[in-house]
Amino acid sequence: MSKGTSPINFVILGLENAGKTTLLRNISGKKFTETLTTIGMDVEQLKHKGLTFQAIDVGGQLHFRETLWQYYTTLAKGVIFVFDIFDNSKLLEARKWFDYISHRISQRAVLMFLANKIDLKDKEDKFMSLEEIVKTFKLDNVSMYPERSFRIWEVSAKTGENVDKSISWMFNKLIENIRDDSLISLVLVLNKDNEIIYTTSSNEVESELDSIFKNNVQEMKERGINEKLITVHNISASVIVQDEFSVIIGGKSDGISKEDLVSASLSISQLLNNEFIVSDK
Repeated sequence: MSKGTSPINFVILGLENAGKTTLLRNISGKKFTETLTTIGMDVEQLKHKGLTFQAIDVGGQLHFRETLWQYYTTLAKGVIFVFDIFDNSKLLEARKWFDYISHRISQRAVLMFLANKIDLKDKEDKFMSLEEIVKTFKLDNVSMYPERSFRIWEVSAKTGENVDKSISWMFNKLIENIRDDSLISLVLVLNKDNEIIYTTSSNEVESELDSIFKNNVQEMKERGINEKLITVHNISASVIVQDEFSVIIGGKSDGISKEDLVSASLSISQLLNNEFIVSDK
């Protein structure tokens, strides 16, 4: 990440007293660079593999859940949900808000569930086992989003048990997502009349590429071809032609596989197809 690039954001959520702030203090202990505190949240910047991550600990009280949570879950690249395995009185409330989060974050966001306070297992016997947590929170359903990385960890934010391992896992998944995103350098969407309705092009050279791909789309329509892999200069692209629109997803020929290009273009085509179906109704 170059100098001046925005940090990679992830949020730490959970009900009050779940251990969010203790977790943040733990993970920032060795990597702390700067701390900012505002009403309702704490923000800390952390370093990992030369990259800057910004951890946002949002308050767990109801009025913060109903306001700040929606905003930060929508924008975050990753979400950590902290749950107190001994607090059975808030179980239903925690399950409700975890479900709320999992349905509002991006499908590609990294999601991690931390079953916290395992250091108290030897002192207390009324805690939820990992199996009970998976069943109660329906964590098996989280995998319905194939692009989402998800994992559950048993941790102690107080003693640090499994904290470094879990946070390293999240950081590495966030880095993987960024690398995948950076491989895509061209996104072009045309309407049925071959007019550009969306493009990532920002200069004359890239606009020239758009024109070349538009000509390829027109040729595909004339020949009745719906899918094709095309290479223009050093850009390989997957082209999907449908009745109402065409999608072109491209990246450097030596940087992204043809399979990934096709997968990306098909995913966007499906999303657009759903939009057109809804609009027609």
